[in-house]
Amino acid sequence: MIPKSIEEYINLGGQLSYLRSANENNMVHGDINILGNINTFLKSIENSEFKVTQNALSELIKYKETLEKMDSDAYISKEEARQLYKIMDRILLVLRAETRNFFTFSISEKRIDSTKLIFKIDLLLAKDVFNSLPDSIQYDFSEGGKCIAFECATASAFHVLRGVEGLLRLLLKKLSPSVDVSKMVWGKVVEELKNLNVAALSVLLDNCDRIRDNYRNPTDHPEKIYDIEKAQDLFNLCVGVVNDIVDYMKTNNLL
Repeated sequence: MIPKSIEEYINLGGQLSYLRSANENNMVHGDINILGNINTFLKSIENSEFKVTQNALSELIKYKETLEKMDSDAYISKEEARQLYKIMDRILLVLRAETRNFFTFSISEKRIDSTKLIFKIDLLLAKDVFNSLPDSIQYDFSEGGKCIAFECATASAFHVLRGVEGLLRLLLKKLSPSVDVSKMVWGKVVEELKNLNVAALSVLLDNCDRIRDNYRNPTDHPEKIYDIEKAQDLFNLCVGVVNDIVDYMKTNNLL
């Protein structure tokens, strides 16, 4: 998936319109004139997802090569303008046919800022927390954020819960290096952490137990389906736990 600005498509339409309406008053050379717009249009199509239209550019490329041989102060003739119109009209016909199979989706407003969910997930956690996390946990929260933005609510729950579980395993491994955490599930990790009797973790681990009972365990079952509001609630809840775990680990030189 590649994010693209709607402005790119507007500009593409503007270039196409300019070239279809060109006349003998238009200069050939220059970035804002005929050749400049042809070059920009070709580049826009070549960098687009419109594969069929890309295969319909040969006539325009040949026309461009002819113009490039003209004097630097040349204007196109009425016949050259008419020829350009016909070329662009044929390209437009192909482009219209191809774009019938393409759709754009607008991201609806949510309680959590969608731009941050997609592009700046680190800003939704406490300062410097996200960059302190292992890559696998960064991945889960990044994916969880995108899932909320694109309204794949249940998928988001899987990612953020897995991210918290991974961080709990890391915390236990730091406190008890000899323990094999690789196959431990959430409940067992929390149990082992409680057995360490670390007073500073008491409230945090109680919160993790509640998340496990109310979210993590039900999410494992196919009957559990999240709506977008519940997914955002869970995301914020998990962000709070991650902030607390990272704060504890940094304070105690564990991260």
